[in-house]
Amino acid sequence: MGKKILSIALIFISIYLLISCNESEIGVFYGLSKEEKVKNYALPDHCTSESMIKTGGYLYVAASSIYKKQAEGGELDWHKIKSPSGYHNVTEMGLANDTIFILAYDSDDAKPYLFSGTGDGTWEKKDTSAIEKTISRMRVANNTIFITDREGHLYYSNDDGASFTQDTSLTDSKLFSTSTGNFDMVYGGGSYYLNAQYKLYRGNPGGWTEFTPTHDGKIWKDKEDVFTRLYYDEDDDRLYTADNAGYIYAVDSPSGASGTSWVKSDHHARSGMGLQGLIVLRIPTSNGSTRTLLVAGSGINAGHGYYIVDNPRTSERKYLDPEPPRNRDYTTIISDYYDYNAFNISKAAINSFFIDEYADGTSFDFYALTYGYGVWKNTNKGGYERAWNQE
Repeated sequence: MGKKILSIALIFISIYLLISCNESEIGVFYGLSKEEKVKNYALPDHCTSESMIKTGGYLYVAASSIYKKQAEGGELDWHKIKSPSGYHNVTEMGLANDTIFILAYDSDDAKPYLFSGTGDGTWEKKDTSAIEKTISRMRVANNTIFITDREGHLYYSNDDGASFTQDTSLTDSKLFSTSTGNFDMVYGGGSYYLNAQYKLYRGNPGGWTEFTPTHDGKIWKDKEDVFTRLYYDEDDDRLYTADNAGYIYAVDSPSGASGTSWVKSDHHARSGMGLQGLIVLRIPTSNGSTRTLLVAGSGINAGHGYYIVDNPRTSERKYLDPEPPRNRDYTTIISDYYDYNAFNISKAAINSFFIDEYADGTSFDFYALTYGYGVWKNTNKGGYERAWNQE
């Protein structure tokens, strides 16, 4: 009789597990071979994404299609909004003067074109006839739209995409990769910073000065290596970059620094893999202090999640060494913990990150955008514990 009661109890426990939700309100279905989510917030689990923006109280993400939801935890579900008619595969997204700009591919000629909109699914195709070759990449910084073409030329617009000017101040004929997408642009401290793959530049559209990290009179990287991403940390007035060998570089007060002012990490990430998606987090801790973390995605060639630099400083190289997250100290705040083993972010190739800061000035959601592994959100689970879930 006791065994029968136990068997019935186990059945009820199994049923409960099938329908129960975790703190993120995600139901779980336990299949015969692996765990799967009943609800994934409407984003495809295997989509590729590299762009997210926040405007008008909403988050927008480009993941082939365009999705939106209320920001700051106001909504869990993402909703697909209409792409430009006759165009598909939205690859990039940026924000200038509260207007959304996207690159979307023509369904017939498979070439990307630039559109602007306000987020309601109505789009205006921009005149990019000044860009002679096929568009390759787009970045928006300080309300300026930058576009590269397949020949590696740079164009910019200061009038919300109404017109484009080719930047002829860059002397190299082909500066940007047409395949890896390492071109990047950020703004801070009164200057723009340009990653032209093999070199870095500082200045303004139409006037650039080379700002490549140098050491002992030589460029501080192997000749065949390329720079991957840029990130400007406004709070510390510090510029970060990384290369495809997995090293991190940083320079303080970059608007007035020289190329010799850069500091390079002593060690690189595992297997020398490229790092992408640099971002700085400042996280409140249980003792009332704030922890500063530099987070870097493992990039398209690796697929090992992300790396962390705890309390990054530029005074010594060892303070820039990237380390994998572990379940200790600061990584209990932003660790590689995940709710269900079937969805493990430590296996993702992360392209970029995005922080959705709340109005209270303390809370935030932290998003990781991946190659073929969906979009992930790291959010507070109560107290100071945080965890990842796939959107």
